Amino acid sequence: MPASSAAEIARAFTQAWTSGDMATAATYLADDVTFDGPINHSRGKQDYLTGLSAFAQRASDLNILAALGDDEQAVIIYELTTGPHRVAYAERLTCRDGKIQTDRLIFDSYPMRSGQPS
Repeated sequence: MPASSAAEIARAFTQAWTSGDMATAATYLADDVTFDGPINHSRGKQDYLTGLSAFAQRASDLNILAALGDDEQAVIIYELTTGPHRVAYAERLTCRDGKIQTDRLIFDSYPMRSGQPS
């Protein structure tokens, strides 16, 4: 069954890209999706997927802590390992017609900036 609420879309999208299934992840994105994060900003599906694909290659061990929302927006909080770092991430996604329109990523980059394993 296809994801319908923003929280279901957020969960399915996150599971897809963190497992390396970028083709499935792409089906959840609007053509004009915008991304805003501490390290990268992008506009458009292709630019978004380029950055996400590079990040996904280093990602493993997803643990979704929460996915909450309504028909138009969701917040998903998850832990993810990238290299030696285990970091908690929070994303606010807005959706329209079953597609992600905006993605705002927030995380504590200290473990990565400090060079210390988490």
